[in-house]
Amino acid sequence: MTIPKEIEIMVQHIIRELIVEFEKCETEAKELIKKSGVVRSLMIDPMGFHESPYNWALSILTDANDVEALEKYLRH
Repeated sequence: MTIPKEIEIMVQHIIRELIVEFEKCETEAKELIKKSGVVRSLMIDPMGFHESPYNWALSILTDANDVEALEKYLRH
């Protein structure tokens, strides 16, 4: 499956948010993205591009039930 460049860029921004804001390592961030279905979601509904990478990261962490990472969000 070929991923459009716009989606690749968005995914990279989401990975960056997971690493910088939620202290995930790159491997873990990529695994969270893979499990989340972000790519599929953006391919089906381009309206997802209106969400910020930060909001995508929050959504991914919520879906993964990552309480520890979400607590960091609450402390901001």
